[in-house]
Amino acid sequence: MKIMKKFNSAIKFLLFIVAFVYAMYAFLEWGAVGKFIMSAAYRQLERNGMRMSYSDVTGEEGGFTVNNLALSGLANISLSSITIKPQILSSLLSLAPVCDITFTDANVRLGQNLHLGDGGFLMTAGRREIFLENLRTNGDFALNGYLTVNLATMKLGRTDARLNIPDSFAQNMNMLKGFLPLVQEGGRWYLRRQ
Repeated sequence: MKIMKKFNSAIKFLLFIVAFVYAMYAFLEWGAVGKFIMSAAYRQLERNGMRMSYSDVTGEEGGFTVNNLALSGLANISLSSITIKPQILSSLLSLAPVCDITFTDANVRLGQNLHLGDGGFLMTAGRREIFLENLRTNGDFALNGYLTVNLATMKLGRTDARLNIPDSFAQNMNMLKGFLPLVQEGGRWYLRRQ
């Protein structure tokens, strides 16, 4: 009988915590949260020798959107917009921050402009790595798959993503094999590392 009462108390407490977290999530001022996160990201990137700029941050249901985001460092990255929506239940279950991220008009400049177009991914930020799953883009350079980034080395870890590239860029792929885990199979290119 005592065990049953303790079990019921534990369930009620857990339900209270979940309801409390969900209420906070539902009533947050997402624009202010987004501005705070972007300010913290700006400082962190600056410490690592990268620059970031954006025009504004707007709140929306369950997340926020950053407009005209540009990152510069080893590569130059620009996006018309990026929307970040934290996934509270998934974060609680995995004990790590999980966000659904979508973006529009993404471009990466590595000597040549690589148009990724629109896309998105589900990001899980662990202690040692960032996991991007359901990664998809629809531009001239299209990605489809998953990848991880080791936070200590800032290099790709486990990765399996199919690449579609324009014919005009094909001659550059062998050169990039020195920097990225690229594999060619049956005329298609993959980012692949186990």
